[in-house]
Amino acid sequence: MPCSSVYCISGTGTYDDNYGIGPVLYNGYDYFTGSTYVIYYSLTDDCWCLSTTLGGTCLLFGKSPCLSSCPDLCADFFSSGPCLPPTPTPTPVCNIDFDAIFDCAVTPTPTVTPTNTPTPTVTPTPSSTNLCGSVSMVVTGFTYTPTPQPTSSPTPTPTPDVNRPCNFTGLVTFNTLEGIISCANSKRFVDCATGVEYFSAQNILDSKGNPIIPDYVYGGFINDVSTCFIYVGLVDNISGVDKIEVTNEYGPENEGSCIFCNVLPSPSPTPTPTPTPTLTPTPTPQVCVSYKVQNLSYNQSQYTIRSCDTGELVTFNIAGNATILVCSYEGPTGLNINISQGGPC
Repeated sequence: MPCSSVYCISGTGTYDDNYGIGPVLYNGYDYFTGSTYVIYYSLTDDCWCLSTTLGGTCLLFGKSPCLSSCPDLCADFFSSGPCLPPTPTPTPVCNIDFDAIFDCAVTPTPTVTPTNTPTPTVTPTPSSTNLCGSVSMVVTGFTYTPTPQPTSSPTPTPTPDVNRPCNFTGLVTFNTLEGIISCANSKRFVDCATGVEYFSAQNILDSKGNPIIPDYVYGGFINDVSTCFIYVGLVDNISGVDKIEVTNEYGPENEGSCIFCNVLPSPSPTPTPTPTPTLTPTPTPQVCVSYKVQNLSYNQSQYTIRSCDTGELVTFNIAGNATILVCSYEGPTGLNINISQGGPC
């Protein structure tokens, strides 16, 4: 599926912009430019990066290793297509002018006329007072939007350093890990001539020691057989066991680079010498035999036998002119004795 021609970054403040597709490829992928920053695929970090220049330091990262040939940054602020315009601020609905006329006219109470009688003079009743008179007022109303006051932020209280009276002495040994760490995925290759697919989990570099590029044609050996092949990309569901060796680079697949690849002769395997088996000598079984030992002297003599119990040499005494039967792995030895062999013990 082709990538979008424009992507949007929003919500970051610094990097918010529309990023359009570049005119050429970089590292075998499309790159995208905004007014200040660019989005490109980093072979070194095996992920999509946002930077000030192509190949520059990554300011925003995508996931690594990345299996997507299109830009892949965090979905919280990154999306395909142009950025949407901001939502306009609604106009207040109460911005109205109005006139109000208040007329407070109170009808005065008529004055009571006193009756003429020959009585003393009557005190006249005071006339009622008009409370409002006849007054007209014009009132005009205007809407007023108060200026929001900034919310004061509480002053942070510095946390004092904790002083723990713990003193430790001794030696600390750190074990370092040396070598190349391989990811739990496989690289997929397709033979230019046969279309057969191969998969390898090994760390594979080109003839110059650089990482190999997806959809690029290479020459070399697959399982010690010379061939031309295309590196398709990474897969997660296959554990590859094929042996891949790159010796040449020919260019992108979509430029027909397979026709420029030459199959090299397969190297002749070095014959492994067949080891000569070492002959193990067959041990001679030992048999315990009965011997008659006769002392030819009038005095006590000594004789030595190899014990049938322990296999060790043991020395015994025999009385003068005495004859005894003994069992031994070997014929007894000694002075002034006569030995004759019998049957097995």
